[in-house]
Amino acid sequence: MADGRSSDLCRAAYEPNDVQTHITTFWSTVAADYEAHGGNVAAYGSAEYQTWVDALASVLPDPPSDVLDVASGTGYLALAAALLGHPVTAVDLAPAMLDELVDNAAIRGLDVDARLGDAVASDFSPASFDVVTSRHLLWTLREPADAMANWRELLRPGGRVVAVDGLWFTKWDENDVPTLFAEHYTESTRGELPFIHLDSPEPVVRMLTAAGFTDGEATFRPDLALGDGVPYIITATRPYEPVGKAFGG
Repeated sequence: MADGRSSDLCRAAYEPNDVQTHITTFWSTVAADYEAHGGNVAAYGSAEYQTWVDALASVLPDPPSDVLDVASGTGYLALAAALLGHPVTAVDLAPAMLDELVDNAAIRGLDVDARLGDAVASDFSPASFDVVTSRHLLWTLREPADAMANWRELLRPGGRVVAVDGLWFTKWDENDVPTLFAEHYTESTRGELPFIHLDSPEPVVRMLTAAGFTDGEATFRPDLALGDGVPYIITATRPYEPVGKAFGG
């Protein structure tokens, strides 16, 4: 498990653009209090939390499978996967979020390899993982087509993308947005986030298909609701290559 120092050692390796700077600054600012808000996560050990763990188990392969959790935040999904017996690597661009993840893992006695890293272009060797997971990332994901192409390369043949998200900002009311959020998710920043105002998950499924995934599916899960929005789980699979193509034929 990471000891919290890895984020300090790697911070200089990333020079995010202005859009990502706004996003990362916001999540770094709210990291310490993120899990204190009931609309963000279900309390660890609660019946609602067990529902989340069961939902995750239903879409992950049998353990142990190598899981990469991108934009992991405080590690809500990463730690649930570790609890299920999977080796988990978690990446995030907000060091303060990674610090929370490391603390949560230590308290629960779980092993997660936490690293500073970009969900769009994670720095791992091809075919390193069986699953790429994310939770509440898609709406704030810049360059999603590039991200999905990268996830496909990171997965082994037959590997799966599992994304848990919601339609949080189908309607945008400037008078109903917290000041800190509005300061960082400006009109300019939102204009660079293709999925932020979706009213359906279908564009995500179509983009996964365009990136070379198969069996894309969006399943609505109202039982996972913690606040406003429409919760769903999106899954898609990296197909096995034809034998001839795999050997250069």
